[in-house]
Amino acid sequence: MNFLPKIRAFTILPNRILGARFSSGEVPRNILAEKEVISAHLQKENGKIYDRKPFKMTLEANKNYSWCLCGHSKTQPLCDGSHKTNYTKVKFKSVRFAVEKSGDYWICNCKQTKHRPFCDGSHKTLPEK
Repeated sequence: MNFLPKIRAFTILPNRILGARFSSGEVPRNILAEKEVISAHLQKENGKIYDRKPFKMTLEANKNYSWCLCGHSKTQPLCDGSHKTNYTKVKFKSVRFAVEKSGDYWICNCKQTKHRPFCDGSHKTLPEK
């Protein structure tokens, strides 16, 4: 019967790392999306894939952050204003966000998430390079 706990631990652990969801199974919410804040969280297009793994960040409650949607920022996963340069000719803007509770969060680096800026596991469905 030792076999069953090993399988269970194996199936749960990857979801915590790669699924980037909390133990409750829910993706965190962007509290700024509910306010009238100018942001690109409703922009239909997705940006350039920066990485196929999420980035774990410690975020402070009620602090405003700007998540890079274009995929060109040198300070991933946060925006550095690269979308504003004429050289890149990017039409994406950053997604402004904040969290309710301070703590560790998994931030999307593939730019394909439906829960911007939080990872929802979309990187698992991307085609191979």
